[in-house]
Amino acid sequence: MAAENPSDGISTRSIHVLDGTAMLFRSYFGMGKFRSPRDLEVAGVMGMGQTLARLYRDLRPQHLTVVFDAAKLNFRHEIYPDYKANREAPPEDMTHQFDLAARLVDELGFPFFRILGYEADDLMATMAYRATKAGVKVVLVTPDKDVLQLVDDNVEVLDGKGSPVFDAAAVEKKLGVPPHRVVDLLALAGDSSDNVPGVRGVGPKSAVALIQALGGLDDIYENLDRVPELAIRGSKSLAAKLEAGRESAFLSRRLVVLDQEVPLSDESLTLGSLRWRRPKPSADAFFDELGFHGPLRTLRAI
Repeated sequence: MAAENPSDGISTRSIHVLDGTAMLFRSYFGMGKFRSPRDLEVAGVMGMGQTLARLYRDLRPQHLTVVFDAAKLNFRHEIYPDYKANREAPPEDMTHQFDLAARLVDELGFPFFRILGYEADDLMATMAYRATKAGVKVVLVTPDKDVLQLVDDNVEVLDGKGSPVFDAAAVEKKLGVPPHRVVDLLALAGDSSDNVPGVRGVGPKSAVALIQALGGLDDIYENLDRVPELAIRGSKSLAAKLEAGRESAFLSRRLVVLDQEVPLSDESLTLGSLRWRRPKPSADAFFDELGFHGPLRTLRAI
């Protein structure tokens, strides 16, 4: 992440990074049905376009980009083949909308990223890491709680529904642990949405109590002898559950830690490259194909 020139005032700059995959799924399941003039289902793309245009209109960020999952399988499946195995395949009338969503973002004039083998969350983590090193503020727009692990003095999270931004205090209020302990919480309690196993018999409340009393995952396993004496419901049997689930806990931590080293070129992450460039001339024809023009009209009115 770099400024266009040394006098660019990078310390006062900020970027918004939107999770396009999550936005598309949310729109698909929340919009009902809408078919294009070519009889393609495009309600998910339509809802995503409306959300993107509204967010830009309302927030007016200096710099904004959208990130997508590249494919269903990624490096986490090599670690744990059952990662996200509980999820059904996208509905048949949604699969073609992934490429349409990326094209929509491009036609509206926003940069987007999609890197084979990585999830959108990993791209967000990499951008947040590089931006923080450069002194750039970051707002990550996503409903995914995994991303809350990235929150710090320079990084905030917005769920995309107009809710308050999650800073460190809000994360701790919501989850019971500060952002740097979110990974430990998920490693212990698991994450059913991603089929992350966690430790069998350890739920979120017990996990939070363990972290508050002993610290992170390594600290907890170094102090298993102290667990039975903690003021936690079921503490007498908790140490045995933790010992039995040791391998699963550390495996789960590897699954939920976001990759901050996705191969994104420095040139693609300059502030200049992340600016909105207004809709392309070809956008009219593209939205004619989709059969709606609301997002285009919203952005052209800015």
